[in-house]
Amino acid sequence: MVMLADPDAFITSRRQELLAEADGERLAALLPRRPSAARHSLALACYRLANWLDAPSRYVRVSEPGPENWASPWLSA
Repeated sequence: MVMLADPDAFITSRRQELLAEADGERLAALLPRRPSAARHSLALACYRLANWLDAPSRYVRVSEPGPENWASPWLSA
C-alpha cells in the first residue's frame, strides 16, 4: 500500500478497496455451504492424481528384471 500525496485521495481509494473486499465477502457468504457431488468427485480425482505423482510405483507396475530376449527359444532363428 503506497500513501498518495493527498491524504483525502488515499482515504477515498482505501475506502473503495475495503468496500470491494466487503462486497466480495458478502457474496461469498451467500454461496451454499453443502458440497456438491461434482466438487467432491473433482477433489477426489485431484487427490488421487497428487498421490500418483508422489508415488507412481503404487499405481504403475515396474518391469521385473529378467532375460533381455523376450522371444521364445523356439521362435529364435
